[in-house]
Amino acid sequence: MSSTTMTTTSMMTMPTMRTTPTTTMMMMTTMTTTDRREGITARTRILAWIMLVLTVAVSIIVVTTARAELAGVRAHADAELEHEVAKFREFASKPDPTDGHPYASVRALMTSHLQNNLPEHTETFFSIIDGKEDQRSADTPPLRLDQDAQFVAAAAKAKTPTSGELKTAAGPVAYAVVPVEIEGQPQHAQLVVIEFLADDLDEAWTTIWTMIWVAVVALIAAGLLGWVVAGRVLEPIRRLRETAAGIGEDELDRRIEVTGNDDVAQLSLTFNRMLDRLEAAFEGQRQLLDDAGHELRTPITVVRGHLQVMGDDPVDRQNTLELVDDELQRMSRLVDDLVMLARSERPDFLDRTNTDLMDLVISSFSKASALAPRNWIIDAAPEGFGLVDDERLTQALLQLAANAVDHTTPEDTIAFGGRLDEHSVHLWVRDTGAGIAASDQQRIFDRFATASTSRGGRKGTGLGLTIVDRIARAHDGNVSVRSAAGQGALFTLTLPWHRTEGDSR
Repeated sequence: MSSTTMTTTSMMTMPTMRTTPTTTMMMMTTMTTTDRREGITARTRILAWIMLVLTVAVSIIVVTTARAELAGVRAHADAELEHEVAKFREFASKPDPTDGHPYASVRALMTSHLQNNLPEHTETFFSIIDGKEDQRSADTPPLRLDQDAQFVAAAAKAKTPTSGELKTAAGPVAYAVVPVEIEGQPQHAQLVVIEFLADDLDEAWTTIWTMIWVAVVALIAAGLLGWVVAGRVLEPIRRLRETAAGIGEDELDRRIEVTGNDDVAQLSLTFNRMLDRLEAAFEGQRQLLDDAGHELRTPITVVRGHLQVMGDDPVDRQNTLELVDDELQRMSRLVDDLVMLARSERPDFLDRTNTDLMDLVISSFSKASALAPRNWIIDAAPEGFGLVDDERLTQALLQLAANAVDHTTPEDTIAFGGRLDEHSVHLWVRDTGAGIAASDQQRIFDRFATASTSRGGRKGTGLGLTIVDRIARAHDGNVSVRSAAGQGALFTLTLPWHRTEGDSR
């Protein structure tokens, strides 16, 4: 009987088995990668990544378990070999159980041990004396290695305890060879212990294949469940996409229905806020076009009409040119105001800096006092700093001062003032002029709205107070008016305020 090459190692260090199982896992999801990645849905990509991670994780678990199972078989065999060797050494250290005397020969020792030590069904023992197979344990092994001349010859050469593993027709076997001799006797013998691993390996591989099939079924179930779950999770995003695709310039009032409080719900809220901004921007654009078309049409018509009928008389031509120049200046102011209103909707409308509010009030008062001869006074000045756009606030205060000039006479008083409380800064301009009728106070901040009590005769665009209102709202504040006909008016800008660096209060 032939056998493969036998490997031997010292019994003091039991062998480490080198068989490496190869486990092949079939992926349950196959994706075709193309250049047009936009054709692959998010649902497919999510499921593909989930399946990839699960497949890698399951493969690692199966391979690790397989290695552990196979290593356990080898470890058990090594333990059995060591156990049998220890039993033989203990048996050899005692006298012959038949007569109580030391063994007379090596053959007698071997015969007694093989008679008293019965192997298990996966084991077999035999002895070698002077290089030849001598006796075998009373069993029927799967393979008679004692009849393998090559193996017997190799084992007979062992001078020290050795062990190893070899492949045979009956499957892998582990063996141990223990050299035996009795002092003063010429015979040399070896006890060979054989452990057949086929049954244990078959049991281990049954466990491994069971794990593989369970893993495959689990991956299939995970793939189906993942497809359903991914579809439900992405359903709000699909609705969001359909809503976005269906929104046109005339349907900006449509919004996404928000349910829950997860990331998708937050995305829907963000999308709705974006639609709010878009709707406001489109509405502002429409209003700007309507306002510009309505307000610019009249001066253009006036200019064209006078130019068409202008004669050759020098006085008539001079009057016409003065009228045209006045209308063009009004058009220029109107365009500047409309541009200002359009810019007020942009996020970069303000340039906030840490501003000394007292200097802001005093500086604005100094500029306003040159508008017209009035009794200009300062009621109070705020002592503190605020994070505001000083240029825009100066513009607002000057606009309020210009309106006050239009509704007062040289004998009236126009006052600037400001104060700070715990959370707000209040800046005001008041006058003792004609006041504002109650019916006008609700609409004077609308575009092109004018009060009916003007005394100064200045022909404004009707956008001044609208600009003041936009500046206040850009600062997250508001502008209010308190007035009565014939009792003057008080316009107050109320802005949020927090103490900042440099505040000396």
